[in-house]
Amino acid sequence: MITLTTDFGYSDHYVGAMKGVILSIDPNVRIVDITHGVRRHDIRHAAYVLRSVVDYFPEHTVHLFVVDPGVGTSRNGIVARLERGYFVGPDNGILTLISERVKRVWRINIKPQSATFHGRDVFAPAAARVHSGDFSELEDIGYFEKFDMINPELQDKTLVGEILHIDHFGNVITNIPASMVPSFSQAEVFGVSVPYVETYANVPQGEAALLINSENYLELSINQGSAAKKFGVQVGDKIKIQIKR
Repeated sequence: MITLTTDFGYSDHYVGAMKGVILSIDPNVRIVDITHGVRRHDIRHAAYVLRSVVDYFPEHTVHLFVVDPGVGTSRNGIVARLERGYFVGPDNGILTLISERVKRVWRINIKPQSATFHGRDVFAPAAARVHSGDFSELEDIGYFEKFDMINPELQDKTLVGEILHIDHFGNVITNIPASMVPSFSQAEVFGVSVPYVETYANVPQGEAALLINSENYLELSINQGSAAKKFGVQVGDKIKIQIKR
């Protein structure tokens, strides 16, 4: 199985061309589209998608990611052996949130036809060949790029972290893991008192809440509204959550 995630959208031919290359090499492979709606050039969004889906696929799945603002430059194309399956894509930080699961890394040595479409010319054939067990065009390098991120921590009664992702609903997902969050019922975030609840409907419509999301990160949300819009925040912003009780 090969999964496919890009920022190509759904109106152009790019995804179809990549699938054609894959099927020309490995006609029997099953291709699963995760999303082609990653925000354009947003490596952090791609990293969050990978972190969110990787555990739910069979062990030998190849995860092909093409979110590549550096296409045609000297950045490497890589294959990474994970605890479960493989990653194929540009070496630009997409592996950051699962870095502890990376066991081995290779550079892809495939010459592209085009400087602007490595998804078709490099990553699609590499994914198909890895899926079929062919590692002949890979060179072991043993390293990969990660993007900078504020390390989450609990300072006395204040949780400090970074906004990792803002989803389609405007939920503000932090990089603070559930394991770091102490028991509390109320906190102050961006100058607003916010309850800590189990799910969105535990507060009235339009009200803010803190909760642990489905990926086990602390999330700031608005019941049937956009927390990102209400608080005027964006991905990469620092967030402080002052626990009151």
